[in-house]
Amino acid sequence: MTANPSNLTNTEKNLWNAIVAEALANLKYNAYAQRAMQEGHPEIAQIFQEVAGAETVHGINHLRVSGDLATTLENLRGIIEGEAQEAATIYPRMIREALAEGNQEAADSFTLAMERERRHLEAFTEALATLESKLAAQSARPHPAPPPIAPAPDGSSQAAAAAGRALDRETYNTAAREVERERWRVARMGRLREVVFGVQDGLLSTVALVTSLAVAVESQTTVLVAGLAGALPGMISMATGALLGSRAEQDVQRAEIEREAQELAANPAEELAELVVLFQREGMTYPEARQMADEIAQDPDLWLKTLVEKELGISPEPTTSPAKDALAMGLAFITGAAVPLLPHFFLTGGQAIAVSVGATLTGLFALGIFKGRLVKRSPLLQGLEILSIGTLSAGTGYALGELIPRLFT
Repeated sequence: MTANPSNLTNTEKNLWNAIVAEALANLKYNAYAQRAMQEGHPEIAQIFQEVAGAETVHGINHLRVSGDLATTLENLRGIIEGEAQEAATIYPRMIREALAEGNQEAADSFTLAMERERRHLEAFTEALATLESKLAAQSARPHPAPPPIAPAPDGSSQAAAAAGRALDRETYNTAAREVERERWRVARMGRLREVVFGVQDGLLSTVALVTSLAVAVESQTTVLVAGLAGALPGMISMATGALLGSRAEQDVQRAEIEREAQELAANPAEELAELVVLFQREGMTYPEARQMADEIAQDPDLWLKTLVEKELGISPEPTTSPAKDALAMGLAFITGAAVPLLPHFFLTGGQAIAVSVGATLTGLFALGIFKGRLVKRSPLLQGLEILSIGTLSAGTGYALGELIPRLFT
């Protein structure tokens, strides 16, 4: 492609123009980074360096598409020819012209570059000689036969090898299943926390309601109707709240992912730089972060997924179900509400109140212990904490049932 520029197609010319433009941009951005460091702006210098790296990636991609990337042996031979031409003819001509025009600074810069090119030429020539010797030795060296597989106790070496490969595949498959299970286990843990809070709300709100009514009135029917009127709408409210909240969260996450995808399509260089910064914040050096970011950027889907996870903190794969969240929350609330309400179906008066409050406090204490184990806190302290809240709620309901009728009699 480079032998006869006049025979290049328009696309081939465009590729080389793009390569030159990317190389120039890389050079300028690195120079700007040096100036920013000299002026005491390291944060700006880092941005210049990161974008310069992105320009390098683009240039390498263009060079690969152009077909100018060959084997290392061919690359060395081609670069030696080019370096020799620069040192022997191009730079001397440029130096003469600069001196003729009275630009000593340019002439000095060309002279320095010419000396460096000669050193580069020597290094490349030595590398070529070393590589040719290495390849010649490799081609002359006999290839050893693979070591025999140790026989199994029954004498079947092939069976042993097959068993080892099967074990490796089984280990891999087990690991894959475990990764998938862990993702959904974490999602279920989040739903389980919501269930705990739903049961807690059902217990606390219903015990205060039915206790105050049972103290204030003697009608069992009134207590049951009021208790059901509080429990059933509460269940609907909690379920719809979970449904709408889960949907809203999904909508927000989906919108953020779409916005990130648009930014990636519009400005891939900036997104690559962001990925480098994210990896650096995780403790990687700049070269390590660049290498990792370049590898990930080869797969657009993986690139977007990584940005979404690391920059936005969002999992691109949904692990929540609004319908399941609503069902779990509604059932949790009504289950909690049933504990203080059920005794009033079978008992009346003080006996019903005592059993209702006792069952509720017992349920709250057990729920607190369970919640403590769930969140890795002291189960006993968590149980006592929620028990004290339940006692306050039941006591408030009892006090209201005693006080309000006296105020209006």
